[in-house]
Amino acid sequence: MEKASFVSILSIIAILLFQTACEKRTVTPGETDWDAVKSIISENPDIFVLGFFGTDPETLFYREITESNADIEEGWLVKDDTSQPSPIIPYITLVWGDSLKGRFHYRLRGKSYEKPISSIALTKAYFEKWGDNFDPHRGWLLKRFSGTVINSVKTTRNPSILIIISEEVNDTLTEEVVKRLVRKDSTLVFGKGKQVTFVIEPSSDTSDFFLLHVKEGGDYQKIPFKSNGDGTFSASWITTSDPEIAQGYHHAIVDVVSRESVTDTTAEYDSKAWGIVYRIE
Repeated sequence: MEKASFVSILSIIAILLFQTACEKRTVTPGETDWDAVKSIISENPDIFVLGFFGTDPETLFYREITESNADIEEGWLVKDDTSQPSPIIPYITLVWGDSLKGRFHYRLRGKSYEKPISSIALTKAYFEKWGDNFDPHRGWLLKRFSGTVINSVKTTRNPSILIIISEEVNDTLTEEVVKRLVRKDSTLVFGKGKQVTFVIEPSSDTSDFFLLHVKEGGDYQKIPFKSNGDGTFSASWITTSDPEIAQGYHHAIVDVVSRESVTDTTAEYDSKAWGIVYRIE
């Protein structure tokens, strides 16, 4: 009898150990590769979520966003590539889009007005699978991402050229460069407590409103671009020197709003923005 009880106890222990091991490697029922990469995106808001810029009501104009629907606009999953001589690492390339709707509030001749906002923010991302389906996020890792381009419906505006100047950086960007995928460790890097200057050469009307929005920590700074007298405009800020705030990724947003959006009550909201991702070290 004692032998039978001992065997029964051993059997129960073995079953419990097996169940515990299985629980540690449980995959969320029905989770797909697309669910996994969306989860990674949700865990990286500094890269994929701009919140939205220019929402301070104590200014000439501001945006009130009432609807945001972020999701995958389009994507490709590649597990095998027969054109390659050897097996490749499975990868996913996608475009993350956020449809933004709300109200554009502005003041004209001492009166307050508003008009509807309809914009879409687009960011590219690239993932590789370096684990199995039992690993976190089914083994997917974020490897590359782009900056963000935000267009209002039927936008006619464009910063055209952006020159970035600091002690560490002297780069010229176009929209194609902003949309280009870069490695996580290859984003722009600025020093702590250093001045950074953005110079834009707009292809649209130079009487438009040009703003730089910078978020390091709490709220966005809203910095007007000032004319250099030669068709270019400049805006500068000093990066944070707080080590805790400096951690992670940040967005500097070059924002162009048509003058008619603010001075003509019958004109549609017309805006274009580039979200530039950077780090502080």
